[in-house]
Amino acid sequence: MFSRMLVPLDGSRLAESVLGIVERLGRLTGCAVTLLHVIEKAPPFNIHGDTHLREAREAETYLRTIAERLRACGLSVDMHVHTVPLGDIPRSIAEHAAELDQDLVVLCTHGRGGVKRFVFGSNAEQVVTHGLTPVLLVRADEEGAARVFGPDRILIPVEPGAPGEAAVRAGAEMAGLTGGELHLLSIVPTPGSVSAEEAATGRFIPRAARHVLEMAAEEAAVALTGEVERLAAAGIKVRGRVERGEAAAVLVECARKVDADLIVMPTKGPAGLGGFWANAPARKVAAQFDGPLLLIRAPEEPGRQGRVCTGTTS
Repeated sequence: MFSRMLVPLDGSRLAESVLGIVERLGRLTGCAVTLLHVIEKAPPFNIHGDTHLREAREAETYLRTIAERLRACGLSVDMHVHTVPLGDIPRSIAEHAAELDQDLVVLCTHGRGGVKRFVFGSNAEQVVTHGLTPVLLVRADEEGAARVFGPDRILIPVEPGAPGEAAVRAGAEMAGLTGGELHLLSIVPTPGSVSAEEAATGRFIPRAARHVLEMAAEEAAVALTGEVERLAAAGIKVRGRVERGEAAAVLVECARKVDADLIVMPTKGPAGLGGFWANAPARKVAAQFDGPLLLIRAPEEPGRQGRVCTGTTS
């Protein structure tokens, strides 16, 4: 599943709220940890109420302290400080994930005034956009505390023919490690929740559109039953359900119903009728779900990004 996870830290207690989940994942999977700080060009003096790391030596001392805490928990930890000041921190995080051969990035998110914001402004969303490495978004409350992570109930949206195999595989392996339960959710739009492009056709032939959606629901149920049977045969505790409606809203509501403590979802979907990402970008789910959200992006092109590391690693 995951063997190396990158944990960007800015020096704030809020960013450190991911460390409990990092420790849990490290213990479960044996995953090694790389702590990262990128020196920011013209950084602020304070961030989230704490002193911002501005100098390389200061960052190295800070990361070394965090590394010692994690090593005391039995984790394998190294660290990297990118010493050349940069303005585009999200892109740098994504590029470091590729260059340092990491297969998971763990980032904190938090809510301010009822609106979900990312720890580095919009960095977390941009990390997902720039890179191909899976990203685990960890929600922190106003006090900088994250929800307890089992995970005991893992929710995964699935769609027949969509490139979501990696998401299902990651969720199944996690459930196998924890003895948790996997919940597979197939979402089929209603006539009122299809995308604008799909609705344009439906307005002219509403009966045909309804018929197509009904057929899609039936096909989804058949495919989902097969996937549930396959995973159950492998010893995974798994349930499946088909729901109708707008994808993001249905996904969040289902997460509440099953009390999911992790959602795993692909960040790309097929175009056309039923394309998951046509209606439910990750930011919509992240804005409403208060637990960890694991985003696994289907690569558009093979290969890694170019070399970017300039700094100190230990």
